[in-house]
Amino acid sequence: MSRTLRITCPCCDTLLVIDPATGSILLEERPKHREHQSLDEALGQVKAQRREAEEKLARAMEETRHREEILEKKFEEARKKAARTDEPPPRPFEGD
Repeated sequence: MSRTLRITCPCCDTLLVIDPATGSILLEERPKHREHQSLDEALGQVKAQRREAEEKLARAMEETRHREEILEKKFEEARKKAARTDEPPPRPFEGD
């Protein structure tokens, strides 16, 4: 009966059990990492992410509201300028 080699990976702490005769991996045990220490901590993180998403949505909606006002003002200024001048607008497809 052959002995098995037990090797722990230094970077991910995975335990590998290897058969030295064939070189095949007989067992691979990866450590379980908990992202959160407790349910309360996980719930707090979810609430913080939700609050952040709501704040981003509110900022985006506010920017959209202001963008429409700015575009409206630019349009009105261009309309006033066009009304003051008598020259026709440039024709982009006309060859110079």
